[in-house]
This record gives sequence, C-alpha cells and structure tokens, in this order.
Amino acid sequence: MLSTWLYTSICTVDPADGRAAVQAIVAISRLRNSALDVTGALVWTGRRFAQFLEGPAAGIGALRESIEQDARHREVWTLEASQASGRMFDGWSLAYSGTASYVERELQRISARAAANAADSARDLKLLLVEFARMERD
Repeated sequence: MLSTWLYTSICTVDPADGRAAVQAIVAISRLRNSALDVTGALVWTGRRFAQFLEGPAAGIGALRESIEQDARHREVWTLEASQASGRMFDGWSLAYSGTASYVERELQRISARAAANAADSARDLKLLLVEFARMERD
C-alpha cells in the first residue's frame, strides 16, 4: 500500500526570482523523490503551489516534514493524506509543466470549498494535476 499526500501552499519565493527558484526546486525534488521511490506532480501558479505525492510512508513522511518546514511555503494545507493501492503518476519522479498562472482561480475555488467538501476538492485538484502531467508528456 502506498501513502499519498495532497496539499496546497502559498509560495513565498520572490516573484522576480520565481521561475529560476522553482526550476531549482523541481530539479532537486526529482532527484530526491526518485531516491525515496516517490512519484507525483507539482503545479505553481506564481502565487501558490499544489502538489500530490505518492510512495512509501517513510518517503512521504520525510517529504511532508521537509515541505512543512520550508520557508518557501506558507500556509501548507493538507487536502488529503491517505493510502492507495496504485500510483497515479507512475514513471514521474515529479511531473511539472511550468508556471500555470491561469490555474490560480481554480486553486482558490478548490481551497474555498475544501472545508465543506474536502473529498470533491481533493478529487478536482488531483484531476487538474493529472492533466498537467499529460500536457508535459505530450
């Protein structure tokens, strides 16, 4: 059984350095995720991060602790932490298709309704991340 974690956070990276900083995060994350047998996807809107991670419990726990303590994230909010029998992002140490500023409104909508309907919000965000992973692969 795999552990999963889906979260959003506010990005504290200086907007002037944002693209380069996030590219560095992605490069390091791909190496670290691969070493931990973790797969997943990340979207960055310029203002927020949204990420889904899946893998062994120890790997997910280590990454979660690291992200929650990372100064580049503020208001790390867990939409879902659960178990899965298979991977959604098999073959991706970290799917990332670049900045998606037009997704900011969608993330705000998902976050706003998550308190009332966490399951639907988590499902919608995972579908969004899957679509971005497909775009990167194509």
